[in-house]
Amino acid sequence: MFRALSALVALCCAPSLLAAEISPPASEWRSYCQTYLAAVDDTADASDLDITYCIGVTKGLLNGMRIGAQLGALSFGSRLAVQYELDADEVFKLFQGQAPAQLLGVCSAPDQVTQDFVRVTLRHLENNPGHLQRPIAEVMYEALRDAYPCD
Repeated sequence: MFRALSALVALCCAPSLLAAEISPPASEWRSYCQTYLAAVDDTADASDLDITYCIGVTKGLLNGMRIGAQLGALSFGSRLAVQYELDADEVFKLFQGQAPAQLLGVCSAPDQVTQDFVRVTLRHLENNPGHLQRPIAEVMYEALRDAYPCD
């Protein structure tokens, strides 16, 4: 009985624990990225650690979201092709023709740089201080989705 209950708790809690292990809390990211922006804006000095942490985590999450959206779409397309006995090549062509931004639901201008995404996410955290303990990956996605919706 105890083993079954333990397994059930592990299954229910695993996604939350995994997200927390993979992505640092938004409060940690915010601290480094506020310092990074102060250096960019020439209002304060920043250590190399602050700058590289902020840029590294931010760019890593941005790339992960883009690639994850593409992989998710292809996986979904594969499932559709199998379940409904569709021509797999045609389904994959359809999904591959979609822009990663459309798949993700974040359509920012192509000329935007890392600091723009940092500013948007920091502003989102200022407006939603209850999100500071959530994984930054989740918070950043929500901030970007809200700031750059696709038409």
